[in-house]
Amino acid sequence: MRRRFFWGMVAVAVATLLVGGLTAAVLVSRSVEASARTEFARQAAATARLIEAELPPGAAGRILEGARLVQILREVALVGGHEFVEAAVVGPRGAVTVLGEKRVLIDQVPDLTGLTVAVSFDADVDGSSVTAVAQPFRLGERGTLVVVIGTSLELIPWRQVLLRFVWALGLALILAAVLAASLSRFAGRRVAALQAASQALAAGDLTARVPADGHDELTDMAVAFNEMAAQLEGARRREREFLVAVGHDLRTPLTTIAGYAEAMEEGRVPPGDLDRVAGVLGAESTRLQRLVEDLMLLSRIEAPEFTLRPEPVALAAHLRGVLEAFRARAETARVRLSDAIEEVGTVVLDPDRIAQVVGNLMENALRYTPEAGTVALALGRAEGGVVIAVTDSGPGIDPTDVPHVFERLYVATRYRPVRPEGSGLGLSIVRQLVTAMGGRAEVDSSPGTGTTIRVVLPTGTSLSGGAGARP
Repeated sequence: MRRRFFWGMVAVAVATLLVGGLTAAVLVSRSVEASARTEFARQAAATARLIEAELPPGAAGRILEGARLVQILREVALVGGHEFVEAAVVGPRGAVTVLGEKRVLIDQVPDLTGLTVAVSFDADVDGSSVTAVAQPFRLGERGTLVVVIGTSLELIPWRQVLLRFVWALGLALILAAVLAASLSRFAGRRVAALQAASQALAAGDLTARVPADGHDELTDMAVAFNEMAAQLEGARRREREFLVAVGHDLRTPLTTIAGYAEAMEEGRVPPGDLDRVAGVLGAESTRLQRLVEDLMLLSRIEAPEFTLRPEPVALAAHLRGVLEAFRARAETARVRLSDAIEEVGTVVLDPDRIAQVVGNLMENALRYTPEAGTVALALGRAEGGVVIAVTDSGPGIDPTDVPHVFERLYVATRYRPVRPEGSGLGLSIVRQLVTAMGGRAEVDSSPGTGTTIRVVLPTGTSLSGGAGARP
Protein backbone atom coordinates (compact mmCIF):
# COMPACT_ATOMS: atom_id res chain seq x y z
CA MET A 1 0.00 0.00 0.00
CA ARG A 2 2.81 2.38 0.91
CA ARG A 3 4.59 1.60 -2.36
CA ARG A 4 1.49 2.36 -4.41
CA PHE A 5 0.96 5.58 -2.47
CA PHE A 6 4.62 6.57 -3.02
CA TRP A 7 4.61 6.01 -6.78
CA GLY A 8 1.19 7.57 -7.06
CA MET A 9 2.43 10.81 -5.50
CA VAL A 10 5.53 10.83 -7.71
CA ALA A 11 3.38 10.30 -10.81
CA VAL A 12 1.06 13.11 -9.77
CA ALA A 13 3.99 15.45 -9.21
CA VAL A 14 5.57 14.61 -12.59
CA ALA A 15 2.26 14.92 -14.42
CA THR A 16 1.56 18.25 -12.74
CA LEU A 17 4.99 19.59 -13.64
CA LEU A 18 4.75 18.39 -17.25
CA VAL A 19 1.29 19.80 -17.81
CA GLY A 20 2.15 23.04 -16.04
CA GLY A 21 5.47 23.40 -17.87
CA LEU A 22 4.04 22.70 -21.29
CA THR A 23 1.12 25.03 -20.68
CA ALA A 24 3.45 27.77 -19.47
CA ALA A 25 5.72 27.24 -22.50
CA VAL A 26 2.80 27.58 -24.91
CA LEU A 27 1.51 30.69 -23.17
CA VAL A 28 4.97 32.26 -23.00
CA SER A 29 5.61 31.46 -26.65
CA ARG A 30 2.38 33.11 -27.70
CA SER A 31 3.06 36.10 -25.52
CA VAL A 32 6.61 36.56 -26.82
CA GLU A 33 5.49 36.15 -30.41
CA ALA A 34 2.69 38.68 -29.94
CA SER A 35 5.08 41.13 -28.28
CA ALA A 36 7.65 40.69 -31.09
CA ARG A 37 5.08 41.30 -33.81
CA THR A 38 3.81 44.38 -31.96
CA GLU A 39 7.36 45.71 -31.71
CA PHE A 40 7.97 44.96 -35.40
CA ALA A 41 4.84 46.91 -36.30
CA ARG A 42 5.95 49.86 -34.17
CA GLN A 43 9.42 49.92 -35.73
CA ALA A 44 7.93 49.56 -39.21
CA ALA A 45 5.69 52.58 -38.57
CA ALA A 46 8.68 54.60 -37.36
CA THR A 47 10.66 53.53 -40.43
CA ALA A 48 7.78 54.52 -42.67
CA ARG A 49 7.76 57.99 -41.18
CA LEU A 50 11.52 58.34 -41.76
CA ILE A 51 11.17 57.21 -45.37
CA GLU A 52 8.23 59.54 -45.93
CA ALA A 53 10.37 62.42 -44.73
CA GLU A 54 13.06 61.51 -47.29
CA LEU A 55 10.67 61.09 -50.20
CA PRO A 56 10.63 64.19 -52.44
CA PRO A 57 7.39 65.34 -53.98
CA GLY A 58 6.38 63.48 -57.07
CA ALA A 59 6.81 59.89 -58.11
CA ALA A 60 8.62 57.58 -55.78
CA GLY A 61 10.55 55.91 -58.58
CA ARG A 62 12.94 58.81 -58.86
CA ILE A 63 14.59 57.88 -55.56
CA LEU A 64 14.63 54.13 -56.12
CA GLU A 65 18.43 54.11 -55.93
CA GLY A 66 18.72 56.93 -53.41
CA ALA A 67 21.68 56.47 -51.09
CA ARG A 68 19.83 58.08 -48.19
CA LEU A 69 16.95 55.58 -48.45
CA VAL A 70 19.33 52.61 -48.51
CA GLN A 71 21.10 54.03 -45.48
CA ILE A 72 17.81 54.39 -43.56
CA LEU A 73 16.84 50.76 -44.19
CA ARG A 74 20.32 49.54 -43.19
CA GLU A 75 20.27 51.58 -39.98
CA VAL A 76 16.84 50.28 -39.02
CA ALA A 77 18.03 46.69 -39.60
CA LEU A 78 21.22 47.31 -37.61
CA VAL A 79 19.57 49.06 -34.67
CA GLY A 80 16.62 46.65 -34.46
CA GLY A 81 18.68 43.54 -35.07
CA HIS A 82 16.51 42.59 -38.05
CA GLU A 83 17.64 40.51 -40.99
CA PHE A 84 15.10 41.98 -43.34
CA VAL A 85 13.92 45.58 -43.61
CA GLU A 86 12.22 46.36 -46.90
CA ALA A 87 9.98 49.13 -48.21
CA ALA A 88 7.76 49.73 -51.22
CA VAL A 89 5.29 52.33 -52.45
CA VAL A 90 1.96 51.10 -53.75
CA GLY A 91 0.67 53.68 -56.20
CA PRO A 92 -2.95 54.80 -56.50
CA ARG A 93 -3.43 52.37 -59.41
CA GLY A 94 -1.74 49.42 -57.68
CA ALA A 95 1.75 49.80 -59.13
CA VAL A 96 4.41 48.59 -56.69
CA THR A 97 7.68 50.49 -56.51
CA VAL A 98 10.34 48.83 -54.30
CA LEU A 99 12.46 51.24 -52.32
CA GLY A 100 15.93 50.04 -51.46
CA GLU A 101 18.14 47.12 -52.32
CA LYS A 102 16.05 44.08 -51.29
CA ARG A 103 12.84 42.55 -52.57
CA VAL A 104 12.60 39.31 -50.55
CA LEU A 105 9.59 39.79 -48.26
CA ILE A 106 7.71 42.44 -50.23
CA ASP A 107 6.47 39.91 -52.75
CA GLN A 108 5.15 37.63 -49.96
CA VAL A 109 3.02 40.27 -48.21
CA PRO A 110 -0.63 39.13 -48.26
CA ASP A 111 -2.78 41.47 -50.40
CA LEU A 112 0.01 44.00 -50.79
CA THR A 113 -1.88 46.33 -53.13
CA GLY A 114 -4.94 46.46 -50.85
CA LEU A 115 -3.14 46.65 -47.50
CA THR A 116 -4.67 49.17 -45.09
CA VAL A 117 -3.64 47.90 -41.64
CA ALA A 118 -0.58 46.16 -40.23
CA VAL A 119 -0.47 42.45 -40.96
CA SER A 120 1.72 39.67 -39.49
CA PHE A 121 2.71 36.76 -41.68
CA ASP A 122 5.23 33.97 -42.02
CA ALA A 123 7.45 34.15 -45.08
CA ASP A 124 9.74 31.55 -46.62
CA VAL A 125 13.27 32.54 -47.51
CA ASP A 126 15.49 29.79 -48.98
CA GLY A 127 13.54 27.15 -47.05
CA SER A 128 13.72 29.00 -43.72
CA SER A 129 10.69 30.43 -41.92
CA VAL A 130 10.77 34.17 -41.38
CA THR A 131 8.48 36.01 -38.96
CA ALA A 132 7.47 39.27 -40.60
CA VAL A 133 5.17 42.29 -40.15
CA ALA A 134 4.01 44.61 -42.96
CA GLN A 135 3.01 48.13 -41.86
CA PRO A 136 1.16 50.41 -44.35
CA PHE A 137 1.52 54.22 -44.19
CA ARG A 138 -0.60 56.54 -46.33
CA LEU A 139 1.27 59.04 -48.54
CA GLY A 140 -1.75 60.97 -49.63
CA GLU A 141 -2.25 61.06 -53.39
CA ARG A 142 1.02 59.25 -54.01
CA GLY A 143 -0.36 55.98 -52.61
CA THR A 144 0.68 53.84 -49.63
CA LEU A 145 4.13 53.28 -48.24
CA VAL A 146 4.55 49.66 -46.96
CA VAL A 147 7.48 48.81 -44.64
CA VAL A 148 8.21 45.12 -44.01
CA ILE A 149 10.39 43.94 -41.09
CA GLY A 150 11.26 40.30 -40.58
CA THR A 151 13.65 37.93 -38.85
CA SER A 152 14.44 34.23 -39.09
CA LEU A 153 15.89 34.09 -35.58
CA GLU A 154 14.06 32.06 -32.92
CA LEU A 155 12.01 34.33 -30.72
CA ILE A 156 12.44 31.81 -27.89
CA PRO A 157 15.65 29.74 -27.52
CA TRP A 158 13.82 26.45 -27.15
CA ARG A 159 16.97 24.34 -26.77
CA GLN A 160 18.09 26.24 -23.70
CA VAL A 161 14.55 26.35 -22.36
CA LEU A 162 14.16 22.58 -22.72
CA LEU A 163 17.51 21.96 -21.07
CA ARG A 164 16.52 24.05 -18.06
CA PHE A 165 13.12 22.37 -18.00
CA VAL A 166 14.77 18.93 -17.85
CA TRP A 167 16.90 20.08 -14.92
CA ALA A 168 13.80 21.43 -13.17
CA LEU A 169 11.97 18.17 -13.84
CA GLY A 170 14.79 16.13 -12.32
CA LEU A 171 14.89 18.32 -9.22
CA ALA A 172 11.11 18.08 -8.93
CA LEU A 173 11.32 14.29 -9.13
CA ILE A 174 13.81 14.20 -6.27
CA LEU A 175 11.73 16.52 -4.12
CA ALA A 176 8.52 14.63 -4.96
CA ALA A 177 10.16 11.33 -4.07
CA VAL A 178 11.31 12.66 -0.69
CA LEU A 179 7.92 14.19 0.06
CA ALA A 180 6.04 11.11 -1.13
CA ALA A 181 8.21 8.82 1.01
CA SER A 182 7.53 10.96 4.07
CA LEU A 183 3.80 11.20 3.46
CA SER A 184 3.48 7.52 2.60
CA ARG A 185 5.11 6.55 5.89
CA PHE A 186 2.82 8.93 7.78
CA ALA A 187 -0.34 7.80 5.99
CA GLY A 188 0.77 4.18 6.14
CA ARG A 189 1.00 4.27 9.92
CA ARG A 190 -2.50 5.69 10.18
CA VAL A 191 -3.94 3.22 7.71
CA ALA A 192 -2.17 0.40 9.54
CA ALA A 193 -3.82 1.52 12.80
CA LEU A 194 -7.20 1.52 11.06
CA GLN A 195 -6.54 -1.91 9.61
CA ALA A 196 -5.50 -3.29 12.99
CA ALA A 197 -8.61 -1.87 14.65
CA SER A 198 -10.80 -3.35 11.89
CA GLN A 199 -9.25 -6.76 12.36
CA ALA A 200 -9.73 -6.52 16.12
CA LEU A 201 -13.36 -5.53 15.63
CA ALA A 202 -13.90 -8.43 13.23
CA ALA A 203 -12.36 -10.75 15.84
CA GLY A 204 -14.94 -9.61 18.40
CA ASP A 205 -13.17 -6.81 20.23
CA LEU A 206 -15.89 -4.17 20.15
CA THR A 207 -13.79 -1.78 22.22
CA ALA A 208 -11.29 -1.30 19.36
CA ARG A 209 -10.92 2.35 18.40
CA VAL A 210 -8.66 4.41 16.10
CA PRO A 211 -6.93 7.70 17.04
CA ALA A 212 -8.80 10.49 15.26
CA ASP A 213 -6.38 13.42 15.37
CA GLY A 214 -6.24 15.76 12.40
CA HIS A 215 -8.47 17.36 9.82
CA ASP A 216 -8.13 15.21 6.70
CA GLU A 217 -9.95 12.35 5.00
CA LEU A 218 -8.18 9.68 7.08
CA THR A 219 -9.39 11.46 10.22
CA ASP A 220 -12.95 11.43 8.86
CA MET A 221 -12.57 7.73 8.15
CA ALA A 222 -11.29 7.12 11.70
CA VAL A 223 -14.22 9.07 13.17
CA ALA A 224 -16.68 7.06 11.07
CA PHE A 225 -15.01 3.81 12.14
CA ASN A 226 -15.17 4.78 15.82
CA GLU A 227 -18.85 5.70 15.49
CA MET A 228 -19.57 2.37 13.83
CA ALA A 229 -17.65 0.49 16.52
CA ALA A 230 -19.53 2.38 19.25
CA GLN A 231 -22.85 1.54 17.65
CA LEU A 232 -21.88 -2.11 17.36
CA GLU A 233 -20.76 -2.14 20.98
CA GLY A 234 -24.03 -0.55 22.06
CA ALA A 235 -26.04 -3.01 19.95
CA ARG A 236 -24.13 -5.94 21.44
CA ARG A 237 -24.70 -4.58 24.95
CA ARG A 238 -28.42 -4.13 24.30
CA GLU A 239 -28.58 -7.61 22.83
CA ARG A 240 -27.02 -9.07 25.97
CA GLU A 241 -29.36 -7.08 28.17
CA PHE A 242 -32.29 -8.20 26.03
CA LEU A 243 -31.30 -11.85 26.30
CA VAL A 244 -30.83 -11.54 30.05
CA ALA A 245 -34.23 -9.89 30.44
CA VAL A 246 -35.95 -12.44 28.18
CA GLY A 247 -34.26 -15.23 30.09
CA HIS A 248 -35.57 -13.80 33.34
CA ASP A 249 -39.10 -13.44 31.94
CA LEU A 250 -38.98 -17.01 30.66
CA ARG A 251 -37.44 -18.43 33.80
CA THR A 252 -40.08 -17.01 36.18
CA PRO A 253 -43.18 -18.67 34.66
CA LEU A 254 -41.24 -21.83 33.85
CA THR A 255 -40.11 -22.07 37.48
CA THR A 256 -43.69 -21.60 38.66
CA ILE A 257 -45.04 -24.19 36.22
CA ALA A 258 -42.28 -26.67 37.07
CA GLY A 259 -42.80 -26.16 40.82
CA TYR A 260 -46.54 -26.77 40.67
CA ALA A 261 -46.09 -29.72 38.31
CA GLU A 262 -43.63 -31.32 40.72
CA ALA A 263 -45.94 -30.66 43.68
CA MET A 264 -48.90 -32.20 41.83
CA GLU A 265 -46.80 -35.17 40.78
CA GLU A 266 -45.76 -35.80 44.41
CA GLY A 267 -49.34 -35.33 45.65
CA ARG A 268 -48.53 -32.26 47.71
CA VAL A 269 -51.39 -30.18 46.27
CA PRO A 270 -54.62 -30.60 48.24
CA PRO A 271 -57.73 -31.32 46.14
CA GLY A 272 -59.25 -28.05 47.25
CA ASP A 273 -56.32 -26.08 45.76
CA LEU A 274 -56.49 -27.65 42.31
CA ASP A 275 -58.63 -24.88 40.89
CA ARG A 276 -56.25 -22.22 42.18
CA VAL A 277 -53.21 -24.11 40.89
CA ALA A 278 -54.87 -24.56 37.50
CA GLY A 279 -55.53 -20.84 37.36
CA VAL A 280 -51.89 -20.06 38.16
CA LEU A 281 -50.65 -22.54 35.58
CA GLY A 282 -53.02 -21.10 33.00
CA ALA A 283 -51.91 -17.51 33.71
CA GLU A 284 -48.22 -18.42 33.53
CA SER A 285 -48.78 -20.37 30.31
CA THR A 286 -50.57 -17.36 28.82
CA ARG A 287 -47.69 -15.15 29.88
CA LEU A 288 -45.20 -17.50 28.21
CA GLN A 289 -47.33 -17.67 25.07
CA ARG A 290 -47.58 -13.85 24.87
CA LEU A 291 -43.82 -13.45 25.32
CA VAL A 292 -43.04 -16.02 22.61
CA GLU A 293 -45.55 -14.46 20.22
CA ASP A 294 -44.11 -11.00 20.80
CA LEU A 295 -40.58 -12.28 20.19
CA MET A 296 -41.65 -13.95 16.96
CA LEU A 297 -43.48 -10.82 15.83
CA LEU A 298 -40.44 -8.65 16.50
CA SER A 299 -38.22 -10.99 14.50
CA ARG A 300 -40.68 -10.91 11.58
CA ILE A 301 -40.94 -7.10 11.63
CA GLU A 302 -37.16 -6.75 11.44
CA ALA A 303 -36.88 -9.27 8.60
CA PRO A 304 -36.53 -7.90 5.03
CA GLU A 305 -39.51 -9.93 3.83
CA PHE A 306 -41.91 -8.27 6.29
CA THR A 307 -44.79 -6.75 4.32
CA LEU A 308 -47.92 -4.69 4.88
CA ARG A 309 -51.29 -4.85 3.18
CA PRO A 310 -52.76 -1.33 3.10
CA GLU A 311 -56.40 -0.95 2.14
CA PRO A 312 -59.18 1.65 2.55
CA VAL A 313 -60.34 1.61 6.18
CA ALA A 314 -63.08 3.53 8.01
CA LEU A 315 -60.59 4.28 10.76
CA ALA A 316 -62.94 5.76 13.37
CA ALA A 317 -65.24 2.72 13.32
CA HIS A 318 -62.25 0.39 13.25
CA LEU A 319 -60.77 1.94 16.39
CA ARG A 320 -64.10 1.89 18.19
CA GLY A 321 -64.17 -1.85 17.60
CA VAL A 322 -60.65 -2.21 19.02
CA LEU A 323 -61.68 -0.17 22.08
CA GLU A 324 -64.75 -2.33 22.72
CA ALA A 325 -62.57 -5.44 22.80
CA PHE A 326 -60.92 -4.03 25.96
CA ARG A 327 -64.18 -3.04 27.66
CA ALA A 328 -64.56 -6.24 29.72
CA ARG A 329 -60.93 -6.22 30.79
CA ALA A 330 -61.20 -2.59 31.87
CA GLU A 331 -64.32 -3.33 33.91
CA THR A 332 -62.55 -6.21 35.62
CA ALA A 333 -59.64 -3.92 36.48
CA ARG A 334 -62.12 -1.18 37.52
CA VAL A 335 -60.64 1.24 35.00
CA ARG A 336 -62.86 3.60 33.03
CA LEU A 337 -62.51 3.69 29.26
CA SER A 338 -63.23 6.88 27.34
CA ASP A 339 -62.77 7.94 23.74
CA ALA A 340 -62.42 11.08 21.67
CA ILE A 341 -62.52 9.46 18.26
CA GLU A 342 -63.03 11.98 15.47
CA GLU A 343 -64.45 10.96 12.12
CA VAL A 344 -61.53 11.13 9.70
CA GLY A 345 -63.21 9.33 6.82
CA THR A 346 -61.70 6.45 4.89
CA VAL A 347 -57.93 6.19 4.98
CA VAL A 348 -55.49 3.75 3.40
CA LEU A 349 -53.81 1.68 6.12
CA ASP A 350 -53.17 -1.93 7.12
CA PRO A 351 -56.16 -2.57 9.42
CA ASP A 352 -54.62 -5.57 11.17
CA ARG A 353 -51.39 -3.74 11.99
CA ILE A 354 -53.28 -0.67 13.21
CA ALA A 355 -55.35 -2.91 15.48
CA GLN A 356 -52.12 -4.47 16.73
CA VAL A 357 -50.57 -1.06 17.45
CA VAL A 358 -53.63 0.28 19.28
CA GLY A 359 -54.11 -3.02 21.10
CA ASN A 360 -50.54 -2.94 22.44
CA LEU A 361 -50.98 0.67 23.56
CA MET A 362 -54.27 -0.16 25.30
CA GLU A 363 -52.75 -3.18 27.04
CA ASN A 364 -49.80 -1.10 28.20
CA ALA A 365 -52.11 1.68 29.47
CA LEU A 366 -54.41 -0.73 31.35
CA ARG A 367 -51.41 -2.46 32.87
CA TYR A 368 -50.09 0.74 34.46
CA THR A 369 -53.41 2.41 35.35
CA PRO A 370 -54.57 1.89 38.95
CA GLU A 371 -58.14 1.17 40.00
CA ALA A 372 -60.59 4.03 39.41
CA GLY A 373 -58.21 5.40 36.80
CA THR A 374 -58.97 6.30 33.20
CA VAL A 375 -57.64 5.17 29.82
CA ALA A 376 -58.61 7.29 26.82
CA LEU A 377 -58.30 6.57 23.10
CA ALA A 378 -58.28 9.54 20.73
CA LEU A 379 -58.21 9.90 16.95
CA GLY A 380 -57.78 13.11 15.00
CA ARG A 381 -56.36 14.59 11.85
CA ALA A 382 -52.73 15.61 11.44
CA GLU A 383 -50.88 17.31 8.62
CA GLY A 384 -50.70 14.73 5.86
CA GLY A 385 -52.24 11.96 7.97
CA VAL A 386 -53.89 11.02 11.26
CA VAL A 387 -52.82 10.92 14.88
CA ILE A 388 -53.86 8.20 17.34
CA ALA A 389 -53.28 8.80 21.05
CA VAL A 390 -53.72 6.56 24.11
CA THR A 391 -53.64 8.33 27.49
CA ASP A 392 -53.62 6.73 30.94
CA SER A 393 -53.79 8.11 34.47
CA GLY A 394 -51.00 5.89 35.74
CA PRO A 395 -47.87 6.85 37.69
CA GLY A 396 -46.17 8.40 34.65
CA ILE A 397 -42.61 7.97 33.46
CA ASP A 398 -39.49 9.62 34.76
CA PRO A 399 -38.03 12.15 32.26
CA THR A 400 -34.76 10.21 32.10
CA ASP A 401 -36.68 7.11 31.01
CA VAL A 402 -38.81 8.74 28.30
CA PRO A 403 -36.15 8.45 25.52
CA HIS A 404 -35.91 4.68 26.23
CA VAL A 405 -39.62 3.87 26.36
CA PHE A 406 -39.63 2.06 23.00
CA GLU A 407 -36.54 -0.04 23.73
CA ARG A 408 -37.08 -3.72 24.24
CA LEU A 409 -37.96 -4.67 27.80
CA TYR A 410 -36.86 -1.30 29.15
CA VAL A 411 -40.18 -0.29 30.67
CA ALA A 412 -40.95 -3.80 31.91
CA THR A 413 -37.57 -4.04 33.64
CA ARG A 414 -37.57 -0.49 34.96
CA TYR A 415 -41.14 -0.50 36.27
CA ARG A 416 -41.57 -4.16 37.14
CA PRO A 417 -42.46 -3.35 40.78
CA VAL A 418 -45.45 -1.31 39.55
CA ARG A 419 -46.82 -3.90 37.14
CA PRO A 420 -44.93 -7.23 37.03
CA GLU A 421 -46.99 -8.84 34.22
CA GLY A 422 -46.41 -8.29 30.51
CA SER A 423 -43.72 -9.30 28.02
CA GLY A 424 -42.11 -5.86 27.94
CA LEU A 425 -42.03 -5.94 24.13
CA GLY A 426 -45.33 -4.24 23.35
CA LEU A 427 -44.01 -0.69 22.94
CA SER A 428 -41.03 -1.89 20.91
CA ILE A 429 -43.46 -3.67 18.58
CA VAL A 430 -45.50 -0.48 18.33
CA ARG A 431 -42.49 1.53 17.20
CA GLN A 432 -41.40 -1.11 14.71
CA LEU A 433 -44.86 -1.36 13.15
CA VAL A 434 -45.37 2.40 13.05
CA THR A 435 -41.97 2.88 11.42
CA ALA A 436 -42.80 0.20 8.85
CA MET A 437 -45.99 2.16 8.02
CA GLY A 438 -44.00 5.35 7.49
CA GLY A 439 -45.08 7.04 10.73
CA ARG A 440 -43.61 7.94 14.07
CA ALA A 441 -44.40 7.31 17.76
CA GLU A 442 -44.09 9.96 20.47
CA VAL A 443 -44.29 9.90 24.28
CA ASP A 444 -45.50 12.64 26.59
CA SER A 445 -45.22 11.76 30.27
CA SER A 446 -44.04 12.94 33.65
CA PRO A 447 -44.25 11.36 37.13
CA GLY A 448 -47.69 11.60 38.72
CA THR A 449 -49.54 12.92 35.64
CA GLY A 450 -49.97 9.80 33.54
CA THR A 451 -48.67 9.01 30.07
CA THR A 452 -49.78 9.77 26.52
CA ILE A 453 -48.38 7.86 23.58
CA ARG A 454 -49.16 9.30 20.16
CA VAL A 455 -48.84 7.57 16.83
CA VAL A 456 -48.73 9.79 13.75
CA LEU A 457 -49.37 7.94 10.49
CA PRO A 458 -49.51 9.05 6.84
CA THR A 459 -52.67 8.17 4.95
CA GLY A 460 -53.38 7.58 1.31
CA THR A 461 -49.66 7.28 0.49
CA SER A 462 -47.35 4.48 -0.50
CA LEU A 463 -46.44 2.86 2.79
CA SER A 464 -42.93 1.62 3.41
CA GLY A 465 -44.02 -1.96 4.00
CA GLY A 466 -45.45 -2.33 0.49
CA ALA A 467 -48.18 -4.79 -0.37
CA GLY A 468 -47.98 -8.49 -0.44
CA ALA A 469 -48.44 -11.58 1.67
CA ARG A 470 -48.47 -11.06 5.36
CA PRO A 471 -45.78 -12.65 7.50
